[in-house]
Amino acid sequence: MIMERQQQAIASFQAGYNCCQAIVLAYRAELKIDERTAIELGASYGGGRYQGLCGALAGCYIVTNQLKGTPKTNDPAECVGAATEKIIVRLNQDFQQACGSLYCKEIIGKRPCSEYVGEACRILEKTVGSGK
Repeated sequence: MIMERQQQAIASFQAGYNCCQAIVLAYRAELKIDERTAIELGASYGGGRYQGLCGALAGCYIVTNQLKGTPKTNDPAECVGAATEKIIVRLNQDFQQACGSLYCKEIIGKRPCSEYVGEACRILEKTVGSGK
């Protein structure tokens, strides 16, 4: 399932969706949302537009909130609650270790962005799973 979800996220990114949308799209079945909703959820968070973070990591935040937290309508990437925040800390640590930084401007151009999307998806699966 991890490889399938990674491939799905990378394919969405390569099809023209931003890095955040690619992550959310890969989890849309688990989130019980349609494609349009997934695209809308991640639309404003790709390319470092969420606190400068890699958009794929912001996508992980959105998925985590939808599966484990209390998502805010005005900011689906903002984590609320101790349990969700603990997951985000782990996501951040693992992403930092795998990619060298949490921030788009520090990693962009060092590797293809599709690799960061795949890595974020792998880390998310390991940390959050399918949400069941």
